[in-house]
Amino acid sequence: MLSTPWPVAITHQCQLPNGVLYVNEYGASTAPALLILGGISATRDAITAAGDGWWQGLAAAIESHRWRVFTLDYGGGNGDSSIAEAPTSIAAQAELCARALQQLGVTELAAIVGGSYGGLVGLEIHRQALLPVPHLAIIGAAHRPTAQAVMLRHIQRELVRLGDAAGVPARGAQLARALAMLSYRSADAMDQFYPDPQAAVAYIESRGLRTVTRSLPRTQQLFEVFGPALDNYRIDPASITAATLLLGFDSDQLVPPAVLHEFAEQLPDCQGCWITPSSYGHDGFIKDTERYAELLRQFLQQALAEASC
Repeated sequence: MLSTPWPVAITHQCQLPNGVLYVNEYGASTAPALLILGGISATRDAITAAGDGWWQGLAAAIESHRWRVFTLDYGGGNGDSSIAEAPTSIAAQAELCARALQQLGVTELAAIVGGSYGGLVGLEIHRQALLPVPHLAIIGAAHRPTAQAVMLRHIQRELVRLGDAAGVPARGAQLARALAMLSYRSADAMDQFYPDPQAAVAYIESRGLRTVTRSLPRTQQLFEVFGPALDNYRIDPASITAATLLLGFDSDQLVPPAVLHEFAEQLPDCQGCWITPSSYGHDGFIKDTERYAELLRQFLQQALAEASC
């Protein structure tokens, strides 16, 4: 699949009552607006002109010259956004995102592409009618958490708290992030890419250390604030009236196929529930974009066609 070169970002600092949200804007200012939202540790550098974005594979599904694309740093998350108190719910995070976009003159979104935590934020922007959104592409996210996901996040929080109590907060946060990374990947992927099990251990330890090194307080916040927001999120699928495309992965242990099918069956306007094979588990939404890029491209073309009517 060919794609045009990704444009250079215009970075906005949107002043909100409780802080500032950093937003990147790409593409044509008069084109239909598209919001891209990633997971809890995501930054606004999802797709970059240099080709080094953390969700760079998504560029193949987006005709950037036909969209006004927005990405952002979550309030309380990684990146440069600075909020006095991190949003404790998906609803509150959605309100921050919508207010920032409204400051930039956005009155409606033609579509949202949301992965993991970002999928829930996208659902909430639509559900609360914070901005009109007729099309939602939701990847690795659903209307409710699974018991396994809640249990895993509970243990992560306990590791953070035990680290604090033992006087080694960085180590506690590192182990929590390592466990999170383990839950994002499948057993097959770890075995395939790390035939030496000790190399796999070194990998998840290094991912935890990298996150903590960036910012210990923000790392702890991911587990203490963002985690419970995920655990507490539940909506009635009937409240999502947008045309909704669901994408998931057969090896995802956090948002398994069964819960996505359950979501799809109850949506008023489900445009398909596609479960693609991936050895990456939940991280398939980042690592296996080529497996779903064409489905997403077609869905976004439909959104563009309807926006231009």
